[in-house]
Amino acid sequence: MVNSGHVRGQGVLRCVTDDHRPGMFSTFAPKAIGMIGKKLPPATLGRCIGIELRRRLADETIERFAHQDDADLGNLRCRLRRWAMDNADALNVEVSMPDNFDNRRADNWRLLFSIADLCSGAEEWGDKARAAALKIEGSSDSKTINTRALTDAKSIFYPKDADDRPLEPLERISSSDLAAQFATYLDSPWAEWRNGKPITQAQLARVLKPFGITPQSIRLPSGAVIRGYLRTQFEDAWERYR
Repeated sequence: MVNSGHVRGQGVLRCVTDDHRPGMFSTFAPKAIGMIGKKLPPATLGRCIGIELRRRLADETIERFAHQDDADLGNLRCRLRRWAMDNADALNVEVSMPDNFDNRRADNWRLLFSIADLCSGAEEWGDKARAAALKIEGSSDSKTINTRALTDAKSIFYPKDADDRPLEPLERISSSDLAAQFATYLDSPWAEWRNGKPITQAQLARVLKPFGITPQSIRLPSGAVIRGYLRTQFEDAWERYR
């Protein structure tokens, strides 16, 4: 029900009559999911825009929300409904996207950008929406664990020095070295992959397998032949899952 609502024209069947006749209910609508953590199925997580909430500091002031459906909320609902009815036909689904906003990420933001563009006037809400999207996506861990592995593998094959200057790319790497370098990313899941222990060669191979990337026999510069990966094995996946 959640995933189908990401696409226009989708819905779910439900029995609604006394004789249990099935009817189609549209699911194309925005949905808000409140939860602790981000343990969602990958297909759902990829359709989400993550907004992280943090515990407030003792000296931060807030306006307490009464959780009451009062007149102010009723007025806001009416205004939003009126705006939606007046502008539904004017919404343009073909809008400009920031760099690297494609595929599902573009689907997540397209309608929001369209609404922002339509609201732009004295204040450029379209520009503000795109700036917010870049910041949210830059800090959001909305990638599946598999695509996160691709990103981290690319940073290993294309290393940089302490000043963020590119170094000589690696052509190949052993399975043991790749797993060991994954485990050095302390802000990632790899350092404590299972039961507090770093990810192993076999576990990393299973994470990469959906992309058709599997360890093979490689020859190191020393002449030794061991199990590992070639950079060329990743290049197609890097292009497809940027």
